[in-house]
Amino acid sequence: MIRLVAGSRFGNRARTGRAAGWEVEMRALLWVVGVVAGVLVLLGLLLEAVQWLVIIGLVALAAVIVLAFVRGRRSAHNYPNRR
Repeated sequence: MIRLVAGSRFGNRARTGRAAGWEVEMRALLWVVGVVAGVLVLLGLLLEAVQWLVIIGLVALAAVIVLAFVRGRRSAHNYPNRR
C-alpha cells in the first residue's frame, strides 16, 4: 500500500482532487507563455502584412500619379485653346 506523506507533491491532489499550488502556478505560467508567444506570432504576421500593404500602396500611388499626368497631357492636347 502506498502511503501519502503530508509534505509530498501528490498528497494534496490525492486528498482533495484539486491541483497543488505549484501545479496551478505552472499551469498559469504555461498559459501566459503560450498567450505571449501567440501574440508575438500574430504581431509578426501583422507587421509583415503592413509592410507589404505599404509597398502595394506606394506602387498604387505612383501608378495614379503617372495616369493623372498622362491623362492631363492628353486632355491638354485635345483642347489647344485652353491652358
